Amino acid sequence: MSTSLQTSNETPDICGAQWLLLWTTAAYSPELPSREEKEVLETFFHKFQDLCRDGPYANGYSRAIRDHGPPPVTSRRELMLWLCTAENRCLKAAGLPTNRCRYFDLMSRWRYADGYL
Repeated sequence: MSTSLQTSNETPDICGAQWLLLWTTAAYSPELPSREEKEVLETFFHKFQDLCRDGPYANGYSRAIRDHGPPPVTSRRELMLWLCTAENRCLKAAGLPTNRCRYFDLMSRWRYADGYL
């Protein structure tokens, strides 16, 4: 989750790649998932293996789950806002500027307006 992820999808390390996967999965999840879709999202987000183990962002995702509970999967909006808050905690701990957690801005950043899904 390097600061470059704020404007680019190029990831220099496993931490950035991990956050990129989390963000794009959330952005393309259903707005209001069905029961079956919620089960899939819960499995993915709740059991996600935090591979970011070195550097200023080390264990940020697993720490967010430990300290604040797993990401909610009842809606895309709640999931995206949880990820933004979790990422901001990592950025703040690393001494970096945080991002605004506005749903519209997050969707503009992580989901292309191409009509896909």
